[in-house]
Amino acid sequence: MRQFPRQVSRLALWSRQLAGFALAVVLVGIALTRWMVFPQDKGLISTASGVVLAAIALLLAIAAYVEIWRTGAIGLVRANIGALLALAILAVPLWQVTKAFSLPPINDVSTDPVEVPAFSRSRAALAARGGYVPDLPGEATRHAQQKAYADLEPVILDMAPDEAFDLVLEVAGDLKWQVIEKSAPSGRSGTGRIEAMARTVLMRFVDDITIRIRPHANGTRVDIRSASRIGQHDLGANAARIRAFAEALQDAAKP
Repeated sequence: MRQFPRQVSRLALWSRQLAGFALAVVLVGIALTRWMVFPQDKGLISTASGVVLAAIALLLAIAAYVEIWRTGAIGLVRANIGALLALAILAVPLWQVTKAFSLPPINDVSTDPVEVPAFSRSRAALAARGGYVPDLPGEATRHAQQKAYADLEPVILDMAPDEAFDLVLEVAGDLKWQVIEKSAPSGRSGTGRIEAMARTVLMRFVDDITIRIRPHANGTRVDIRSASRIGQHDLGANAARIRAFAEALQDAAKP
């Protein structure tokens, strides 16, 4: 009996090739943003483009599975490679979408949503931030924070403000924050302040931090505010940073 060549699934081929290209786009976008070749917003657009391409590659793989099942075409391995690459790229965005629906769309969080610590507008702070100063959060943002992050509270230390100031600086250094301005507790109010910047692990996005240190009863009250520059939704990153700082500070204060 004469053997006829089996059909090759072009959908499977396109899925694999597009998924590979999507992976390259995502990695290049991350690398160029991390090394500051791209501005942060442009890097985010580039990475998002790769994610969109991965979604299309996954749809092509699904269509290829249907074609292979119906016609017996060759290309199952290619479709599998395309689907697995696409799913690997889409895993983090899908997780982020889940968090976006479970958390409020805010990007500015503080341990004192009533008397929110203000960011410094000094010449040194403005120069370090490129002239950028986060605005005070509005009433809606403060209410959303209180509802979503009720566990965030000031850190109360059983030590003098000047001693607490030195400890806060030490913890900020341990967390790899870049301190751009510091003012030790002094004057009538005895209030100190530390301004810093932190970068995200993967794409090195800059988030701004201000820490307020002031007397409280027989000790010191430390408030911290963390705000993201990119995006309107921080996916809980600022609250997580504040929790990490509070835990590290409390551990460092233990005798």
